[in-house]
Amino acid sequence: MTPQVIIGILAAVFALGSLGVMAYFFLVPREDTSVRNLMGKSASVGLRAGAAAARGGREMDQTDFDQIKAQTKKNVAKKKQLTIEEKLFQAGMVDEDDKASFARFRIIAPIVSTPVGMFLGSYGGTTFILIGAIFGLLIGLQMPFSVLDRKILRRHEDILYYLPLVIEQIAIGVSSSLDIGPCIAKVVQMADERDSHNVVTELLRYAQYHVKSGISLDDALTELGVRSGHTELKHAFMSLAQVARHGGEITRQLQELADAVANQRETKIEAKIKKLELEATGPVALVFMGFLLILLIGFGIQIKQAFG
Repeated sequence: MTPQVIIGILAAVFALGSLGVMAYFFLVPREDTSVRNLMGKSASVGLRAGAAAARGGREMDQTDFDQIKAQTKKNVAKKKQLTIEEKLFQAGMVDEDDKASFARFRIIAPIVSTPVGMFLGSYGGTTFILIGAIFGLLIGLQMPFSVLDRKILRRHEDILYYLPLVIEQIAIGVSSSLDIGPCIAKVVQMADERDSHNVVTELLRYAQYHVKSGISLDDALTELGVRSGHTELKHAFMSLAQVARHGGEITRQLQELADAVANQRETKIEAKIKKLELEATGPVALVFMGFLLILLIGFGIQIKQAFG
């Protein structure tokens, strides 16, 4: 085997490794911290059992603690599987055209990726054609959902950016002795007049549509907050729903809520910056090892020719 062939094989291996890293960063969805399971009803079964035993005057032994710990861990580990409709709503794809476009994308992606995988596998021989077809089919099936998950993450980031601004607008309206309903209507009206809707004002507009269809404002806000899948937005909408249901002056509470959401956004941005440093270590090391290996192979070829 000639040195040129060895260099070509190593270059192909590192090229495939680089493509694998790129596919991981572009296709594999990022894990996001979900606090819904921590706040759910099932996650507090063990705590309620412990409280009931304490009220009954019975002392819990180590077995009871182990059972409570195991049950709590099992309940927290359960993650609710979202349906496609819920994911489309969280991604902002609520129109029929968007849903039809996503359905077409799910059909077209495997049809296109499978022949591409077979074409790339043909360079390795007949056996790799089948492997390339399988990988291409799997990538085509996963690609629409990966793109949808990335849209959801981007929409959540937009929500975290615009939510403090919208809450401050509502707080200004409440400080002017307006109720929550007129404040929300005014915010949506100003966004319509400026033609500058963001993700939060769009959700408020959907809440108005629900109200026009006969649903109360508090139920509409609570439903949209839960369906959005965004923790901060859910808490903000639930607070607005409580005020819409029971009334009260919440100017200071809304301002504190806006400040808390802004601080939460800053914390997530700082965590993302720290995480980027760790994510860049792998690709940089892979590229560095490739260049180092090519350099060492060049030195080895020269030494072999010198002693040959």
